[in-house]
Amino acid sequence: MIKENESKKDYLEWLDRGLSKVPKTESRDRLNVPSVECINEKNKTIIQNLNQIADILNRDPKHILKYITLRLATSYSEIGEGRYILKGRILDKQLDSVISDYIKAYVECPVCKRPDTKLSKEKRNIIQLVCLSCGAVSPVKSL
Repeated sequence: MIKENESKKDYLEWLDRGLSKVPKTESRDRLNVPSVECINEKNKTIIQNLNQIADILNRDPKHILKYITLRLATSYSEIGEGRYILKGRILDKQLDSVISDYIKAYVECPVCKRPDTKLSKEKRNIIQLVCLSCGAVSPVKSL
């Protein structure tokens, strides 16, 4: 009984010692993605902050736009300075919902649910989501 308590005590001391040597890093468990800023003019919607959202997600804005246009069955054009025009009158809430779906499909790791991922192409043009946190590699649908 005494040996068992001593071994537990030794184990806890070693565990504390090991944990104290692990460097502390900032965790990106939650993404702070801003809401989509858009202006509706007649029959078009101008997205103003897509480049900012793409930077936070570490993705190409064109990839996000392609997803948005496929989901909303519309087309887009670029007007410069990180602003894009979508054909049709689209509400902020709709765009926020589509961006949220994009994050689940193309940013968030399906294994550990962290956003620290990147997209990579394999030899056969298969797009994979590579998690930089847990190392998981998952195929994703190409756009």
